[in-house]
Amino acid sequence: MNRTSSAPIAQQHLVDCHLCPHHCGAARASAHGVCRVGQTTYIASEMLHMGEEEPLRPAHAIFFSGCTATCAFCTAAKFAFRPTYGVAVSPAQLAARITHRQLEGARSICFIGGDPAPHIPFILATLDELGDRRGIPAVLNSNFYLTGEALDLLEGAIDIYLPDLKFGPATSAQSCGERIGGMPDYWAVVTSCIDRVYQRGERLIVRHLLMPGHFDCCTVPVLHWLATRPGIDVSLLTQYLAPAHAKGELAQPLAQADVNRAQALATQLNLTLVA
Repeated sequence: MNRTSSAPIAQQHLVDCHLCPHHCGAARASAHGVCRVGQTTYIASEMLHMGEEEPLRPAHAIFFSGCTATCAFCTAAKFAFRPTYGVAVSPAQLAARITHRQLEGARSICFIGGDPAPHIPFILATLDELGDRRGIPAVLNSNFYLTGEALDLLEGAIDIYLPDLKFGPATSAQSCGERIGGMPDYWAVVTSCIDRVYQRGERLIVRHLLMPGHFDCCTVPVLHWLATRPGIDVSLLTQYLAPAHAKGELAQPLAQADVNRAQALATQLNLTLVA
């Protein structure tokens, strides 16, 4: 490898975790942090996936259990909110599986969740085990509710960042990111993390999920913010499907009118859209 591995430094977060703004610290060791991910990584599933953006597919999608958010409309709740769901594997075992999937045609290695943030030590150890990836990019698909420490660890190891920017800035006492997603100071944290990667000149594909009832408070400010950062690819996710536990506006289907308005606004703002 041409980079200095940050995997040994990342291991410190297994006993004193500051990978996300919840700053759970020593609670990580006993799995009592907000995400409840302990020192063992569980993988809910892995597969060759054709549902990712075109530059990534077929993607080797690796879904980690556990999440730093508590989104009220989460369709992956069975493993996002159950951090011991699935199978515990070692970095060497996952590296072997990644190699196998590359032989099957994988064009990218996508670390997904839940959220991959609590698993950064495991991800870095896996990439060290993997060694030469022969040009196949490592992708971090995250809610991007991260700390500077997490982004420093990932620099040089991740080739493409695929952050979600779901929620807009606060329009009342609580932002949508805090009220619906359980992430205090959401807008400031996530946009700051995206900006940090943007300023490093690394590849970004920012996803925005259209949600029913959240066009004005979330979609409009998100697209306007992204328009001020030329070179960022944008993926508009229009496949919102309300889970059975969703309530209020989030229990409704996404209106086609909102999809049309979002696409028109993206075009008006000259955003580079990827599908």
